[in-house]
Amino acid sequence: MRKILTCLIAFACLLPCFAQKQTSIWTIRTEWRDLEYDLDYDESVVSCVLSFASHFYDYPLLHALSAQFTNDFENIDIPVADFSFSEEENYMMIRLAGEQLAEAEARVWTLPGDKSVFVLKLVNHEETNSFDIYFFDLDIDQGRMIPKRNPEGLIYGFIDNFIIPRDGRQIEVRFENQPSDRIVLQDDGTFVYKAYAPIAIAAYIDDPDPSGMTNIREAPGGKIIGRIGDPANHPVSEYDEDDDDFGGSLVLTIFNPVNGWWEILERNVDGIKISDHAWIHYSVLADHTRNYAEEIINLYEKPDSSSRVVGKITKEMTEVRPMDISEDGEWVKVSCEWGTGWLEVSWLCSNTFTYCS
Repeated sequence: MRKILTCLIAFACLLPCFAQKQTSIWTIRTEWRDLEYDLDYDESVVSCVLSFASHFYDYPLLHALSAQFTNDFENIDIPVADFSFSEEENYMMIRLAGEQLAEAEARVWTLPGDKSVFVLKLVNHEETNSFDIYFFDLDIDQGRMIPKRNPEGLIYGFIDNFIIPRDGRQIEVRFENQPSDRIVLQDDGTFVYKAYAPIAIAAYIDDPDPSGMTNIREAPGGKIIGRIGDPANHPVSEYDEDDDDFGGSLVLTIFNPVNGWWEILERNVDGIKISDHAWIHYSVLADHTRNYAEEIINLYEKPDSSSRVVGKITKEMTEVRPMDISEDGEWVKVSCEWGTGWLEVSWLCSNTFTYCS
């Protein structure tokens, strides 16, 4: 590595003077596919970043990243708030200390058959709200970084961030209002976009706690991160002074059940903003059955109509508490006054005001 860095410092001396022209995220986004990138040293993440930066040498974020390895700290207007580099993992990250997020993250993967790929993420919220990600094949014999097309299915728009992993091959595509998608690196060097569509159901809050508030937690049984129904979640101006109903009929989308706990799909729940994960216990959630014509609904031992019947719901619109969901999403395990067992999800309704047609 010492030899590589010596070469990189020499390479930096060849970079044109910073600030000769104005480069923006838009410039990089529109030009990067049409350029040839010389890879002079090896397929380390350091070499790849500097090869990319040599074409956009006056972009502050790339200049600040290059400076970490070349000691060229001139013309860096915004100080570095955070920097991380791992030679072993072939990974690096830098974040500038401005009021708006400016960040770069990069990694090189070495694959079977002497294949290598490089991925770089850039974001600068002073310019744009979008996160940009760039994919490359590496040809060390020819000394080239070859731009790759974005994986099919990747559409910029509501993406909240790309998270490049230090280990593993899955890049997280994070959204503001739904679970993350993934970009998965294959052995042949291709990136495949995997849209994550969780198996989920809707349920309304029905918490017996006399306080009228319901806890949501950062993990199953973990730290409380907010309370549904707490008036403190809302500015007074949003409600009439005598309106103390802040979510008694609140409906949530829930998925990923773990030992009676459900993960909440929404990113804003009754005024509580959720940045990562939020969990709620089944004992404060409910649906009611759709046997409006007083049909009898069997509760089964397993999510299978050929399994043993462990209970029968004979009461119209019985309230049930959802505990689990089958792998195919067709069955839900519920607890109610008639017992605990599995019923088909089509029997459930989460509408607290009208029937589910």
